Amino acid sequence: MRTVLRSLVTTVALAAFAVPSLASAAGTATVPTRHVTAEGGTVKWPVTVHNAKTCSWSSSPSVAGFASTVKCKSGRVERSFRFGANPLTKAKDYTLSLTVRGKATTVDHLKVVEAGRTTPTTTTVPPTTTTTSSTTSTTTTTPPPPGSPGLTSPNWSGYVLTGASGGYQAISAKWTVPAVDCSLVPNGETSDWVGVNGWLGADWGGLFQDGTTSYCFNGQQGDYAWWTDAATYYSAQTLFAVAPGDVIDAEVYQDPSGYWDYYIADITSVRSSSSAESFSGPGTSAEWIAEDTGDPNTRLPYPLADFGSVTFTDLGLTVPSGSWTVPPYSDAIEMVAPDRSVEALPSQIQGSEASATFTVTYEMPGEMSSTPGTSAVKHPQSTFAALVPRVVLQRQALRLGGRSIPGPKSGLARIS
Repeated sequence: MRTVLRSLVTTVALAAFAVPSLASAAGTATVPTRHVTAEGGTVKWPVTVHNAKTCSWSSSPSVAGFASTVKCKSGRVERSFRFGANPLTKAKDYTLSLTVRGKATTVDHLKVVEAGRTTPTTTTVPPTTTTTSSTTSTTTTTPPPPGSPGLTSPNWSGYVLTGASGGYQAISAKWTVPAVDCSLVPNGETSDWVGVNGWLGADWGGLFQDGTTSYCFNGQQGDYAWWTDAATYYSAQTLFAVAPGDVIDAEVYQDPSGYWDYYIADITSVRSSSSAESFSGPGTSAEWIAEDTGDPNTRLPYPLADFGSVTFTDLGLTVPSGSWTVPPYSDAIEMVAPDRSVEALPSQIQGSEASATFTVTYEMPGEMSSTPGTSAVKHPQSTFAALVPRVVLQRQALRLGGRSIPGPKSGLARIS
């Protein structure tokens, strides 16, 4: 029988905004990135602002028709813009900026990467003799790589990796706790996590994971770190409170005994927690996921909170061979609603080694159709996280004072 140690209640005060501020990725180390195909596409950029007077959008390089200024106060502002087709083979990078002016001025950024056109590849077939003794050749064009995720799920969005010889021994990532828009979904949830054994994992001991949850409870945001596995019936075991803008470092890994450990740290507030658990699954798959968590009473997903976007960085993975490569976009999962519209869309993984990153973006319900012909994710697991107000979190944060956060123990190989 597993024993879960419980400790004291921690209370987290809400920050009061005295100057204009952006409840998105402003001030964090990673600028959110959206990707569009070479044929172009529409980019929607929702941001929550506070105590503002004007909101001004601009772009670099300049894009005709994008620049705009509107009056704004507090709440959600959104800029929607369609990028035209890219006629070049080289990708185009744009930096979009939102300048919010009030008592002070703040600037937020969004990066847009528009893919370049794929250069046609020609293949000459053996000459064919005609009645005039001339020769002809036939050319074929290599189709571009898939521009959409290959998988769908009612509650997951991100990447699932399978097929490593000997299984997966560890997985890790960093992300920034998102600021959710509670004005749109006053009682919703979203979770970001790393884990193993989630793909058909019920036949192999179930999923083992740790991460953070951000939720709206009667219009007020709360956030906390947790871990869970099959033995806890996927009920999130709360560890400590976190806050929007905090940088999280999370990992699960198999120790020499064969059991699995979780490790999660809030780098911003210098808190961490780690423990060895009795989970001993083989690690048949590894996952980086943004999830619509489930209600433990109804066993159905909560309304998905509008999290804007969350970027997973410093992607790490350990396999017996010691090396692995970037998974294709066909391994990505888009979260879809019952009406088949997209709720959360992942980008392709960009970069290598410690710079590897991808972004999951919240999509307004009913506005984007799911990719035709994609496969459904065959996993029965869901993280069940009750709506817990900030003031009744059931676990005391591990306060480390001025000491550094102890690092994970697995010795992860970063993506290559």
